[in-house]
Amino acid sequence: MGLAQKITTAIIGLLVLVGAAIGIFSYNTAYRQVEAAVGIELVGCANITTGLVNPGDIEALLKGDGSGLAALEERLNWTVEHKSLFKEVFILSLDGTIIAADQNLKARGYKAGDAFFFDPDAQEMIKSRKHSMYSSVFTFDNTSLMTGYGPIYKAHDPNNEIVALMAINFDASIIHERTMDIVKMPFITGAVVFFVAAAAVYLYIGIRIRPLAALSARVHRVSEGDLTVQPLNYRSKDEIGSLARDFDEMTQNLRTLIAEVNHASGQVASSSVQLSAGAQETGRASEQTVSIIQELTDGAEQQLNQLEDSSDGIHVISEHLTEIARNSEHVLEVAAHSSALADEGGKTIALSNDQMAIVYNKVAALSAIVHDLNSLSHEIESILDIITAIAGETNLLALNAAIEAARAGEHGRGFAVVAASVRKLSERSAESVGQISVLINQILRQMENATITMEETSAEVAKGTELVRSAGQAFGGIEQSAGQTMLAIEGVSDNAVSLSQQAEKLAKAMERLVEIANTTVGGAQSMSAASEEQLAATEEVDASAAMLSSLAEKLQAQVERFKI
Repeated sequence: MGLAQKITTAIIGLLVLVGAAIGIFSYNTAYRQVEAAVGIELVGCANITTGLVNPGDIEALLKGDGSGLAALEERLNWTVEHKSLFKEVFILSLDGTIIAADQNLKARGYKAGDAFFFDPDAQEMIKSRKHSMYSSVFTFDNTSLMTGYGPIYKAHDPNNEIVALMAINFDASIIHERTMDIVKMPFITGAVVFFVAAAAVYLYIGIRIRPLAALSARVHRVSEGDLTVQPLNYRSKDEIGSLARDFDEMTQNLRTLIAEVNHASGQVASSSVQLSAGAQETGRASEQTVSIIQELTDGAEQQLNQLEDSSDGIHVISEHLTEIARNSEHVLEVAAHSSALADEGGKTIALSNDQMAIVYNKVAALSAIVHDLNSLSHEIESILDIITAIAGETNLLALNAAIEAARAGEHGRGFAVVAASVRKLSERSAESVGQISVLINQILRQMENATITMEETSAEVAKGTELVRSAGQAFGGIEQSAGQTMLAIEGVSDNAVSLSQQAEKLAKAMERLVEIANTTVGGAQSMSAASEEQLAATEEVDASAAMLSSLAEKLQAQVERFKI
C-alpha cells in the first residue's frame, strides 16, 4: 500500500467515525423528538376522549354494577375505528386494573378486571399532580408500546378527584419507522458527500505526494552511484519543494567532488607508477655496480676517495627515501580519513532522508486534522442554527397556544395542556443546543492538538536542516583530504627526481671505480657492502611505490562506481 493510500485510508477512517457519531446522535435526537410528539398526541387524544364517557358510569362499574359496560366499550371501539393510528383504547383504574377495554385489547386476551402495565413514573405523576401524562416506550406481553393517560375527573371537574384514566396504547415500532423516514435522506446525502470527499482527498494527496516518488527514485539512483540524474526543477515553496531543491544542489556538489577525486586518484596512480619505475631502474643499476665492484682489485686509495663521495650520495638517497616513506604513510592516513568522511557523509544523507520522511508525515497529519476540524465546525454551526430556530418557533407556538387556550376558557383546558407540552419540547430543544455547545468545545480542543502537531513539525524540520548541513560539512572534509593527498603525491614526485640525480652521481663514481678496481680488495668489499645497502633501500622504495599505486587503484575503483 502506497503512502497516498495509507493517508487516505486514515482520513476516511476518521471521517467514518465522525460520520457514525453524528449519525447516531442525529438518530437519537430525532427518535426522542418523535417519541415526545407521539406522547403529546397520545395525551391530547386521551384528554379529548375523556369527554366521550360519563364519570358516573365508571363509578358504577367500580362499585360492581356492570350494566353499562357494553355501552362504554362501544364508545371506546368508536375511538379506535375513527383513529386507526391508535392500537388500543381502554379505561384504567389508578391501581392498574382494566375497567373497560376496546375490541383490539380484547382480541389480545384482555378484559375488564385484568391487570395491565401502568408506568410507575406516570402513575406517581398522575396521583401527585392530577394531570395527564404519557409513558416511556415499554414492552409488555411481547409488544412494544407507548401509552398516554388522560385523567377522568368526577363530574368532569378538574378540581374533583380522579375517578379513572383514559388510556391509549400506541405501537412503539412506528416511532422507529417515523424516525428513519426523517433521517433517511440526510444519511443518503451525507454518504454521497462522504464518497465524493474521499475521492477528492485521494486525488489531492496523490498529487501532493507525486514529487516525493520522483525524488525517491533519484535518491535510489544516487545511492547506487548514478550521479547523472537530472534536476527535479520542483518550484513549490513548501517543505517538499525545499527538499527537492536541496537534493538537486547536493547531487551537483557530489558530482563535482567525485570528478575532482577521480582526477586526483589518476594523478596519484601515474606518479606512483613513475616512482616504481625509477626505483626498479635504480635497483638494476645497483646490481650492476655490485657486480663491477666485486672485480675491483687495484686503486685502493682512489677507490677510497670515490667511496667517500659515493657514501655521501648514498646518505642523501637514504634521506630522500626516508622522506618518501613518511609521505607514503601520510598518503595512507589521508586516504583512510577520506574514506571515513565519505562513510560519515553517506550515513548523514540516509538520516536526512528519514528525517524528511518524518517531516512529511507530520505535515500530512496536521493538514488532515485541520481539514476535518474545519468541516466539523461548519456542520455543527449549521445544526446549532437549525435547532435554535426550531426552539424559537416552538416557544412562539407555545405562547400562542396558551393565549388561545386562555381565550377559550373552560373548553380550552385540554389545549392548554398541549401548549404546556409544546413548551417542554422547546426546553428540550434548548438542552440540545447546550449539548452541541459541548461538542464545539471538543472541536476547539482538537484545534489545540493541531497547534501542537504544527510545533512538532517545526522541530522536525529544524532537525532535517541540521542533518543536511552536516552532510555538506562531511563532504567538504573529503574535498580537503583529497587536496592533502595531492600535496603528498607532489612531495613523492620531487623526492623521486632528487633520487634520480643522486643515482647519476653514484653511477659516475662507479665508472671511476672500474678504472682502479684492482688496486684494493678491501675497498671493493666495502663498496660492495654499501651497494648492497643501497639495493635494499631501493627495494623498499619500490615496495612503498607499489603499495601507493595499489591504494591509488583502489581509490579510483571506488570513484568509478559513480556515474558523472
